[in-house]
Amino acid sequence: MALPPFATAADLAAATQRSDLDETAADLALASASAVIRRWTRQSITRVAGDVVTLRVLSECELVLPQRPVESVSQVRVNSLVLLDWVLSGDRLLRTGGWRRLPGTTTYPDPGLVEVTYTHGYSEVPDEVRAVCLDLAAVTVTNPGGLRERERAIDDWRQRDVFASETLGSGVLSPAHREMLSGYRRRIGTVGTR
Repeated sequence: MALPPFATAADLAAATQRSDLDETAADLALASASAVIRRWTRQSITRVAGDVVTLRVLSECELVLPQRPVESVSQVRVNSLVLLDWVLSGDRLLRTGGWRRLPGTTTYPDPGLVEVTYTHGYSEVPDEVRAVCLDLAAVTVTNPGGLRERERAIDDWRQRDVFASETLGSGVLSPAHREMLSGYRRRIGTVGTR
């Protein structure tokens, strides 16, 4: 399922103050910028209903759902059993007795994998995400060739555009972009401090 870009061609035309912006080029630039953001954050960000994910049981106490924010969980399955004895806490599924105990048994067989159907993401694109998307897409449409400078002339009129080196290479997140998106990035693993 293809997710929509974080902004529209009209948003990009307004951000770049270009009324002559080619809509096809704008759509492609916005889709590419959105993909770069999703890849770096490891999040879809856009609301997805009924997403199915299979998680390996790593912690006896909790299962961490990969996409945030979690709106709701509609089903949890282990093998062919639908589990009802779980609690959603933020982006974690908790279960009394742990994830390795199956209902109606006294043993603790390893279920291995848990299938979760849930709804996650934002119903409206957060402002920071939209801003980074528009910034990346604007670089692509205003300087598609990645030029450091460009000069245009008509008769005795001349205009020289100089592009900042940090904007070269469309689809590259700058440190400022990463800072703006850091709150949306899914962490891999845990880090403890002493």
